[in-house]
Amino acid sequence: MEYRARSHFESLTWLLLNGLMWVGIAGIAWNLLRPGGWLFWLIDLIVSNRPTSFYYAGAGTLALLAGKAWLDSIDPRALFHLLTLTAAFAGTFFVLSLLMQI
Repeated sequence: MEYRARSHFESLTWLLLNGLMWVGIAGIAWNLLRPGGWLFWLIDLIVSNRPTSFYYAGAGTLALLAGKAWLDSIDPRALFHLLTLTAAFAGTFFVLSLLMQI
């Protein structure tokens, strides 16, 4: 294996991607767990629409498992790359939404 030094651009890109990813994870966690957030809304939706919502929750779980199996067949790290991209996009969106309030 050959060692190759990173350029300044590659280091800054890595730092920006990781920063946006962690901001996105924090933003998603905040919107998920805050009072009245997505998790409470989803639990209320499932409880108020029983038993039909249980079928939809089961179908959604099976679809997620099928999507993960499909991504694993493409590349073993495809799900990791997709989650990284999603978290970085969420971080960008979270930062821009905070800046738009200023």
